[in-house]
Amino acid sequence: MVLSGNKLIALFYGLLCHGIFLVAGAVMFFTILTGFQFSVGPFEGFGAVAINLLLLIQFPIGHSFFLSNRGMKVLEIFAPKSYAKTLRTTVYATIASIQLILLFTFWNFSGVFIWQIETPASISIIILNLLSWALLSISSIQAGYKVQTGSLGWTSVYQEKTPVFPDMPTRGLFSIIRQPIYLSFSLVLWTSPSMSLDLFTVALSYSLYCYFGPLLKEKRFQKIYGKRFSNYKKKVPYFMPYIF
Repeated sequence: MVLSGNKLIALFYGLLCHGIFLVAGAVMFFTILTGFQFSVGPFEGFGAVAINLLLLIQFPIGHSFFLSNRGMKVLEIFAPKSYAKTLRTTVYATIASIQLILLFTFWNFSGVFIWQIETPASISIIILNLLSWALLSISSIQAGYKVQTGSLGWTSVYQEKTPVFPDMPTRGLFSIIRQPIYLSFSLVLWTSPSMSLDLFTVALSYSLYCYFGPLLKEKRFQKIYGKRFSNYKKKVPYFMPYIF
């Protein structure tokens, strides 16, 4: 069977996106559990601080910028003109994965540890980390896994269809809190048996981003869904579930 041009383009972007996505997940998982001690950044002193700062801010800045109208125009540069708008989600997920690989690979390790939990106690922390990854995966699926993984773009090109974005998520974990993806991501960063100063810096910075960043997302949801989102906000807490 000979595949048409659009199908070949779709498969190329799909394989590239999901391949890099898996690499980013593996690198992030290993680096968090080891507290950045195997990252390959070669710098020391002021140079290390400067490079680490750039690595730290490039992900949240890019993550927010590419969701803006101007950012979406930039995403279209990385795809053939005929499919540029359709492939936005795929390109977005690919770039986000590359950003995470850069952060967790090229960070310059300080050598300072805040805590190091030895086996067998470390097993409980690793289990918590795996549970945090599970929550992140579940919430991503419930939010619309095709958008979260970037598959919406390339599968739409492959099927020659207009991308259909998922509805506002309100079920599952989204019935407990409005931002389960961001909370789960924060928990992934904090549940490490080897908490170095480096990981602490990343975990604290990104936890703050995970708390305040979605406020921009909620503004978009307010414009799109109006009263429906307002009613949802009244019933469901923002970041932490109600205790009672």
